[in-house]
Amino acid sequence: MRILGLALAAAVAIPLATAGIANAAPISGNISGNVQENGPKPLNPWAPGGTPLYDDFSNGTGNPSFSLVGDTHIFGTVRHASSTNFKDGWTMTLDRAYKIAFRWAPHAGSLFDGDFNWAGNTFSFAGTGGPSVLGVLGAGTYSFQVDATAGSLPPIEDGYWSVHATVVPLPAGAVLLLSALGGLALFRSRKSA
Repeated sequence: MRILGLALAAAVAIPLATAGIANAAPISGNISGNVQENGPKPLNPWAPGGTPLYDDFSNGTGNPSFSLVGDTHIFGTVRHASSTNFKDGWTMTLDRAYKIAFRWAPHAGSLFDGDFNWAGNTFSFAGTGGPSVLGVLGAGTYSFQVDATAGSLPPIEDGYWSVHATVVPLPAGAVLLLSALGGLALFRSRKSA
């Protein structure tokens, strides 16, 4: 019974203790905080100063591939013209449930529409909008793509976008319940000793 109590206490304490450490993870592999796709210029004006740049995102969804370890905001820029029909694609592995929001806007003097494909879903966008909260994804690996070649606008458009993935906290009741069960197990093991 004592081992059960220790296991329950550890199940509550370890995620709480490591939450601050996870947010300091480096960009390569595991990421949190702000990341900017190093694509067409100008860079996304929404990105805070000093935001780290990642390689240009590919037309497919397998490169780059990130593992999220905390709230993450990804900024990008995409161009659709007659000779440069680009998409921005990537894959994210989520370590727990995240709320996904998408925002987009045209560059000055440009039109911008297309599709945001996320985790097997499609969100069509046009003009200026967002942030649009699209839903919650559980732990797992998902593909994402901003496709400016979709839509009805002529093929001369420049725009920028952002995806915000926010950790969905455990319900307060679940944390309290686990803490209470751990406390009861510890109390019971002391009483029987």
